[in-house]
Amino acid sequence: MQWKGIVQGNVVVLDEGAHLPEGSRVTIAIEQANRALSEPTSPDDVEQRQAWMTQVNAFGDRIKDRQIHFGNLVLESREELEERA
Repeated sequence: MQWKGIVQGNVVVLDEGAHLPEGSRVTIAIEQANRALSEPTSPDDVEQRQAWMTQVNAFGDRIKDRQIHFGNLVLESREELEERA
């Protein structure tokens, strides 16, 4: 038997209509189209990703204790970008 699905948060979500008995052992095979993800990452890419994650984490720290509406979040981000320009 063979089913298709997509990985979301390190969990394989099967396409609609696929039902497996609870506790079934499975083998996962990544399709060829996704093989590019396994290509080596350059040091510049790693540095860029680390800088981005630092920004994301700092942002998360700023908003973690606040109740925020998405529209306000967009406005705050826009204002920050305009201040940097």
